[in-house]
Amino acid sequence: MHPDWEPDRLATAAIFYSLHEADVAKGLLDSCGVDCFLVDEHMHRVHPLAGDVLGGIRLQVAAKDLQLAKQVLQGPFESDGKGVPGPIE
Repeated sequence: MHPDWEPDRLATAAIFYSLHEADVAKGLLDSCGVDCFLVDEHMHRVHPLAGDVLGGIRLQVAAKDLQLAKQVLQGPFESDGKGVPGPIE
């Protein structure tokens, strides 16, 4: 287990009611180097219509990474143009 994944050191970055949206958000955070995991994703895979009853799929991160995770999930951000690949030709 990751050393920062102790229950008192976790925070919920987002709650999703769609498994697909949760998977995309987790992939986005993983690609940005933010360690995260989904809570109750397996229940949603088994019972996809029970999302309201279960309270959604929680995307958990270390408490120290919460602000960064929320920034990344918020949407597009401004880039200075450095390090951004050009279009594929």
